[in-house]
Amino acid sequence: MNPGGSSATRTKVLFLIPSLVQGGAQRQILELMARLPDRFEPVLTLWRNEVHFRADLPADQPRHVLNTGGMTWRAFGRLVQILREERPEIVHCFLNDANFWGRLAALRAGVPIIVSSVRARMMELRYLPFERLLSERCHLVTCNSVGIRDELVNWARVRPERIRVIHNFVDLEKFRPPSIAERQAARARLGLAEATRVLVMPGRFSFQKHQLGFLLALRRLAKAGRLPADVVVLMPGSHRPTLVNRLIMRIATGPLLRAQVRVPGTETNMRELYWASDLLVLSSLWEGLPNVALEACASGLPAVLSHAANLDEIVLPGETGWEVTTGEHAALADTLAQAFDLPVQTWRQMGAAGRQRMERYFRPERALEETLSAYDSLVAEYLPCAA
Repeated sequence: MNPGGSSATRTKVLFLIPSLVQGGAQRQILELMARLPDRFEPVLTLWRNEVHFRADLPADQPRHVLNTGGMTWRAFGRLVQILREERPEIVHCFLNDANFWGRLAALRAGVPIIVSSVRARMMELRYLPFERLLSERCHLVTCNSVGIRDELVNWARVRPERIRVIHNFVDLEKFRPPSIAERQAARARLGLAEATRVLVMPGRFSFQKHQLGFLLALRRLAKAGRLPADVVVLMPGSHRPTLVNRLIMRIATGPLLRAQVRVPGTETNMRELYWASDLLVLSSLWEGLPNVALEACASGLPAVLSHAANLDEIVLPGETGWEVTTGEHAALADTLAQAFDLPVQTWRQMGAAGRQRMERYFRPERALEETLSAYDSLVAEYLPCAA
């Protein structure tokens, strides 16, 4: 047996994440687990048994569930016990709660290698003061965006050499341009006429995603008579009864936009959503590496992204889409008007170029190679006998 307790031929990696509700980080952890080579043994531990992606979950996972909504001392003790029983070589935590409590538990349990994964900008203030200390006590901080890296360095004071940027997995086989029949079927399911131009903005309704700014831009165009009648806007996503969400719904259902804006709720078939659409819009005020932008571009859509959503150059402005100043709904309105003036064939050409860009810079093999390189280098440094 090696120092971590796994068989000499396999490296046990215990993944920690609060839940598998619908979200980008949750999808990414499942992608990583599915793609790990046989020399690794993945073990998934959740705070609570909330699983949106049940079809993608291996039959023997999650191995452990703490059955707690938030971390308590009792749940923390149980987590330490699980780590001591499983004896993983690597603990890999995802998202703020797991990054904080998971690293503390792994330190308490004496796990040889501890990795955290920061998946979004604007770290919660309750965790920010501790990030520098935890990054020094543990072994690596991974993130999926240069924007997150810069915030970790400038705000949390994490040393740059402790951070590694690894972009998201994008399933280029699943998310691909549709055939004519696939596009027609997707549109039929969503009740969309073939002659319409469909804009899509997926995502939970929130201040961060800034659906409000998008709707203000559309309303500005409608008031000026610059919103074409053949444009339909889809805004799928979960929404709670917050002030921001009430404002979003008020504008979306107002007299200027209600004939063209649809708010269908949560959408589970993202691929068909992209197949039915012509243009992605993402006007976020801050982002890590937005999965919807990667998936939509891989599916052959051009995209309009805020600067905050395009820090990793998902879109090449003028070639695969447009980039607009973050938070400026007037600038977004002008950009949308420019897009509306172009023929649909130009949109499709831009979308095809975007697909090529995904294949070149965001292929899934690259993300896996970079993750395995991180694991292997840590094992070689901290568990030389196992390596």
